[in-house]
Amino acid sequence: MKQRIELHLAGARLNLRRERWLAEGLSVSPILCHHRAHAHAPTERGPATAPDRLAVLITGPDWGVALSVELQPHGTANLAYHAPLGSVEKRFHIRSLEAWDALLDDAVRRAQGLKVQHAHLLATSCTTGWLDWFHGELWLLPDSLVRIRGGFVDTVVNSISPAEREHNATTVIGYDPTTVLQAHHTNKVIPLDRIAHAGLHRGLTTSGLAVTMTDRTRHKLLWLSSEPARRVLMDRLLPVLGSRLTT
Repeated sequence: MKQRIELHLAGARLNLRRERWLAEGLSVSPILCHHRAHAHAPTERGPATAPDRLAVLITGPDWGVALSVELQPHGTANLAYHAPLGSVEKRFHIRSLEAWDALLDDAVRRAQGLKVQHAHLLATSCTTGWLDWFHGELWLLPDSLVRIRGGFVDTVVNSISPAEREHNATTVIGYDPTTVLQAHHTNKVIPLDRIAHAGLHRGLTTSGLAVTMTDRTRHKLLWLSSEPARRVLMDRLLPVLGSRLTT
């Protein structure tokens, strides 16, 4: 059974943060308290009757996105990062007012560095070497390659057969390089314009990419040969690197 959140208390906490965000130079809409009897009733202190939904919109002068936050009484919190390319949405279940506080702080922190970009999923079985046992996703963005580590279940499934996801379609993702790199030491963000040399190879079961950056750091990525990563990377990297790409 889902635990209910007292929205008038959650709204009071949101209002405290709203005042702080305004003082920090962010643009924050009035807190919207939605009621079944009369929707979209704005308030600063909370209505006489309990609302059935809270909502607020936040933007920053240097942000690439606008952040909308919505909370419902049963604890469902919806975050959406809006950009010209599209929106990226996430749903959370909040069990306490303290968790609500933490979610708000983290959402605003993430919005400061978040980019909404087109991305192409190249592989779901990507590792960073033979000693890396956990599979992850490999994404091609307009300006970089991003490897994000998965979990044990993903690894087991991918070892049997690559996850059935649409590899050929371009999708819109929310991407924060700092958050990606801080999440795990095997996560990778490889800017394409800083690649000095790259080598693509294809094996019977495993293919890979070895990269040397302009600062001489090196990265290695491996994936199952049944995935389309090598073909797509060849098409993308050859115009950028020319003779600095070997196969």
